[in-house]
Amino acid sequence: MTGSIKSTFRDSAIYGFGNTAVKLVGLVLIPIYTDKKYFSTEEFGIISMLDISALLLLALLAFSLPQSFTRWYWDKEHVHNQKGIFFITITAQVLLSAAICIVLLPFSGNISTMLFRSADLTKAISLLVGATAVQAVNNPITTLMRLQSKATLYSVTNIIKLVIVLVLTLWFILVKKMSVEGIYLAQLIGNSIFVVMLAPYTIRNCKPYFDLKILKEMNSYGFPLFIAGVAAVSLNVIDRYALNTWSVLRSVALYTLAVKLSSVIKLVLVDSVKLAILPSFFKKMDSPDNKKFYSKILTYTSLITMVSIVGVSLFSMEIIKIISKSKDFWAAIAIVPVLSLSVFFTNMREVTVYGLHIAKKTRIIGGVVVVATILSLILNIIFIPLWDITGAAVATLLGQLFYWLGCFIFAQKYFRVPYEMKKILILFIMGSLFAFSSLLLNDLALAIRLPLKFFLAFIFPVSLVIFSFYDRNELDAIQGFFRKWSKLSDLKINLQSLKNIKDED
Repeated sequence: MTGSIKSTFRDSAIYGFGNTAVKLVGLVLIPIYTDKKYFSTEEFGIISMLDISALLLLALLAFSLPQSFTRWYWDKEHVHNQKGIFFITITAQVLLSAAICIVLLPFSGNISTMLFRSADLTKAISLLVGATAVQAVNNPITTLMRLQSKATLYSVTNIIKLVIVLVLTLWFILVKKMSVEGIYLAQLIGNSIFVVMLAPYTIRNCKPYFDLKILKEMNSYGFPLFIAGVAAVSLNVIDRYALNTWSVLRSVALYTLAVKLSSVIKLVLVDSVKLAILPSFFKKMDSPDNKKFYSKILTYTSLITMVSIVGVSLFSMEIIKIISKSKDFWAAIAIVPVLSLSVFFTNMREVTVYGLHIAKKTRIIGGVVVVATILSLILNIIFIPLWDITGAAVATLLGQLFYWLGCFIFAQKYFRVPYEMKKILILFIMGSLFAFSSLLLNDLALAIRLPLKFFLAFIFPVSLVIFSFYDRNELDAIQGFFRKWSKLSDLKINLQSLKNIKDED
């Protein structure tokens, strides 16, 4: 089991490197987006609304084809026809993306009017639809790379794409003065180059093949996941739609900045681990130590996530002051700890929900997330008029808590795993105290504030020893890790050793 855990976190680190680049691009652009020379505060709110609309459209376009492809790729009945299964998936995705473009592009003006009460964003929305449609075609290709454990190829190609998008975005905004339209034109070009760049890899892994029965079975399996996926994205973005409806675009802008900062944790850690563990979870289904493996994955990912939450929350004021070009955005600091803690429940749900996948009870996921989304909407309606962006943040936290709890209860019913819930509870309570302590320190002078924050960030994982969070083997492993990686002279050898980690069956 140790080899499986090590290989999972090794791949997570590689995926995380690629995902870190994604978030770094977003952070690099924030000073541009918050600079009044290029965008007003309201225009930053518009960019936020367009971005979340793209996420929702991407969930609709995907139709859970990557998830269905993953399940059939490892199916023992089709393991000898993996290229044929991939051909079916990529073909279906291309046709679906083309169909959505044909349907939506003529109504770009109507969508602009519906969202912003003006048709001024018609061209930007058209570009967004095109960029998202191409991104949907990317997804089966990136899924295949993960299934084949091509973590390095995955990261390198994504980084190349993101560098292209970053350079083009800066060129269109700073030089061509294209404003919002330039953002989505850059994404359309970058996503298209990604498809072309990986065309040889895609073709090598395709075998012309079509079986209507298999496609129907994949759709039957994937449809509940599709509903769950759309509802999950809705749960993640409903706060900004609610703010746009019951507040003003300035509130959307402030809230978005806090979301971007807290979502670094999700993108770099939670999503990276998800990309790595998905193949591992299905491969370990029939292993005798599978439940212990699942339990430890939850404990370790929760620890890493909470350490990151504490770090981001403690230094949120310093980060926001550095990356934002206007003091108008500094009010976002207050809600970073709340939004960051919601990521803790996101990580827990991403791990524990696999019990329902293994038990083939995916329909339950859809039901839980739909209820969670409705609850989140109700909470936003109640809290936003009372507390504005703070109300939206609290609604998000409670919505993610309910989403995890629902999935966890049902997953345990059909596929019980002995998770270390006492440790998880200790971790959440202690992490929350450390995260919110940042709000008490922000009024101190910089010379006092920074050393205190660094001390708290360092002492948090150490403080867990008092509550017996770590067992003896884990403490020995942590000490061995630091001894090994603290020797810079052995860095090359240590990096080489990562390639030799074997994933146990």
